[in-house]
Amino acid sequence: MKLATLNIGGPSVDRAARILDYLLELGADVLVLTETRPTDGTRLILDAFRGRGDEVMASLAMSAGERGVAVVTRFGQQLATDGFVTPDLSHRLVAATLPMAEPLTVVGAYVPSRDTSPAKILRKQRFLSQMTGLANRWADRRLVFIGDLNIVGRTHVPRFSAFRAWEYDALESLQCGGLTDAHTELYPGLQVHSWIGRSGAGYRYDYAFVSDAIVPDLLDCSYDHGPRELGISDHAAVVLTLDRAAPDVRGALQPGTGRMLVPA
Repeated sequence: MKLATLNIGGPSVDRAARILDYLLELGADVLVLTETRPTDGTRLILDAFRGRGDEVMASLAMSAGERGVAVVTRFGQQLATDGFVTPDLSHRLVAATLPMAEPLTVVGAYVPSRDTSPAKILRKQRFLSQMTGLANRWADRRLVFIGDLNIVGRTHVPRFSAFRAWEYDALESLQCGGLTDAHTELYPGLQVHSWIGRSGAGYRYDYAFVSDAIVPDLLDCSYDHGPRELGISDHAAVVLTLDRAAPDVRGALQPGTGRMLVPA
């Protein structure tokens, strides 16, 4: 079973068509697309997957300048409710449970970026708190938590002075709460990057975490820089492969309603 995440950057129609070609060639069973925007390009990608019968969970009802996340699966999905309520940035966190013999919950996340302004700092802090609260509460499930987190680890190489202690703490909170960094588990000590800055320095912004129940199923977690090399994204794709069959039960469930769920 293959799951992947890619930052699509709210594409133009032309770039969206090229992104779609890449995604179809990738052949993932589950896609988490980050930095969606209410643009014709984003709609082209999502409508193409709907048109071939895939399930799509996304909300494009966001204010100008906002960005979100979409989850696309080739088989049915149900919303993972469990009493959670919708916060102010609900379009940035999508939770879906896939109807497998052992149900798998997939959480797609796109964490807000920030500058030094108090409003953007508070916004990012609030979202990270909601995000880690959700992940920690669901860590006892069969859970994959995947997306663009816009933070790096405390021991990241190279080291960047712009990140603050609370950002490092958020990443560590996922691990302390029972989730495993899939790439680090498979390739300990290997520093990877998913975004390259203008200076040429690399940042690891995109991640795939799994709960303890998934760790025995890990086969691979790779960073595919093809999208960057093709000029269709400024991020690498993260591709997670599990030793688990992905049943084709398309049409067995009613399509999701698109609600995004995180803790209050």
